[in-house]
Amino acid sequence: MRLLPHSSLRFAATSNILRRRYWRDFLACCLILCSASAAADVIVLANRTGRALPVRFAPLSGAPQMLTLAVGENVPIYLDGKANISVSSPGATMNRSLDANCAYFFARDNKGRIDVQKIGLGEDGTLMNGHSLPGTASRAPIAIVTVKILVDEEEPGRQPVWEHRLRRRVEAASAIFEKYFRTKLEVIAVGTWNSDNSTSDFIASLDEFEREVNPAPAKLAIGFTSQWQMTRGRTHMAGTRGPLHSHILAREGSPEISEAEKLEFLIHELGHYFGAAHSPERDSVMRPVLGDNRAGSAGYKIQFDPVNMLAMAIISDEMRRRNLTQLSELAPETRRRLGQIYMELARSLPDDAAALGYAQRVRSESSTPLAIATRSIVKAMVHAAIDNRALPIAAGSASIAESRRQGDGLTNYLVRAAAHAAVDLPDAVRAPAFLYGVAIGLSDNEFLAKLPAAGGIVSAVEPPSERMIRLAVLGEPTMRGRRDLAQHFFATVFATAAAGADAARAAGLAKELLDSQRASGFSFADLAADRAGTRFASSVLEKHITLGNIGLTFSVASFMPDVAGLPEHISAKDFAAQFGSQSDLRFTKQLKEIDERIQKLPAYAPTKPVPIR
Repeated sequence: MRLLPHSSLRFAATSNILRRRYWRDFLACCLILCSASAAADVIVLANRTGRALPVRFAPLSGAPQMLTLAVGENVPIYLDGKANISVSSPGATMNRSLDANCAYFFARDNKGRIDVQKIGLGEDGTLMNGHSLPGTASRAPIAIVTVKILVDEEEPGRQPVWEHRLRRRVEAASAIFEKYFRTKLEVIAVGTWNSDNSTSDFIASLDEFEREVNPAPAKLAIGFTSQWQMTRGRTHMAGTRGPLHSHILAREGSPEISEAEKLEFLIHELGHYFGAAHSPERDSVMRPVLGDNRAGSAGYKIQFDPVNMLAMAIISDEMRRRNLTQLSELAPETRRRLGQIYMELARSLPDDAAALGYAQRVRSESSTPLAIATRSIVKAMVHAAIDNRALPIAAGSASIAESRRQGDGLTNYLVRAAAHAAVDLPDAVRAPAFLYGVAIGLSDNEFLAKLPAAGGIVSAVEPPSERMIRLAVLGEPTMRGRRDLAQHFFATVFATAAAGADAARAAGLAKELLDSQRASGFSFADLAADRAGTRFASSVLEKHITLGNIGLTFSVASFMPDVAGLPEHISAKDFAAQFGSQSDLRFTKQLKEIDERIQKLPAYAPTKPVPIR
């Protein structure tokens, strides 16, 4: 196994005031080094030696442990960064260094000595030293996937009978995923649906199941149809659309198929849900064709091949930190590594489209022209923020030629920097890239990443390590002296670019109504920021305001109204008493006042015609 040389970073001392460019690079490097403590990685080991194998596994960050790999066993080991291993064999002890987020197998050479080999998966250095993930793994040691199980009207058993049978099957599948991937399936609902007896194609039945069944309140709906008898041979026994898809459909029928085989079918489809593609390995539950009577044989163990195990472990580790709904929401470096893994699986099964399709899905978002353009906007804002941070803080009445911008002045400065960076972008992406970029660049929370309409743009634009750098240098940009108003304004800018003005306004109102039931209460000031953000984004998208002008003259006072006198901290009870409902004249009058304040802003006030002389 070829080992890559270690690299080192050296920082030169300087006795003079740090120049801005040096400060930028220095701070970025320091933060990247510090972020290593938050890494979350996996290494997969496979025992192909023909006998049980004791292994000393020593992470570079963490305590060593002794493992015993059973014959043919594949295991993922979660750690931070790289690791060293030690294995004793006749006449020698083998010591190796292992890269993070890679898979290895142990084998014996012709002299009986044990060696370990990396399984080539298109490595280009991505994640090999480890990577940081959002959130905190210790707060969610197990990722819970809630499940609704359903049967169609052809199910012959009574509900207590079929519900008990299917719950036990899901529990058995869950035990495997919990053991290897720290993910657990939790059945929280059961139900039925009526399948169309005239449908004879499985894919059409899956389409029908998706139309007829809402997974809510669960995340995943698993349907068991008895419309057809299960048959031997090359036919669809179960199916889903791919990783993190909301529906799985399986045939239930025929007593010829044992419960062990039905469990294998379910685990195969759940494997797809958690990111596994088809594998050429005969012993893998992800082999393309099941139903070969192996699952019911003595000593047979359902297991995943090491390559798919690596992909699933990488995905599940990120699932434990945040509520993923689609592959595009994975961190960019995660998607890049998965793309390499899936491409190798696709090469091993050239007639199977699953792995190739997965590779295209994980790579699609981060390489789009819009994502690339938006990254350039955020990068320009980070550079501007670092330049600003290098300036001295104004103290009292002391005269400083150029001091650090803060508050509304900082917002003006960063928005202008974003607009300057956007001016030279291609016309097709210029406006949306500016809006996404300025919203991401001024955000200090994870709200934007949770907006489904954005299609994963946040994770495609800004990996966690870069987000840490940005937040460290951002400062406290405000609007009208308030950080919360800036957050509302730019979150709505983002939502308008992603879903349109009507949807953004509706989302802002829905959030305030929800806040009325919380300690913060309903705020018309927040709503004013929301509606001002929508007006700003719409004006940019419709080219009523040019990015050139924004880059030269943007000011908070021109785009965000004064919120003095707007009611805030209103409880649900007080809201009902004072404003009734959304259709109440008292409420619409308050909205009209907000919109009038926005219309009177310098950016939107109609210009006076030049008199004719």
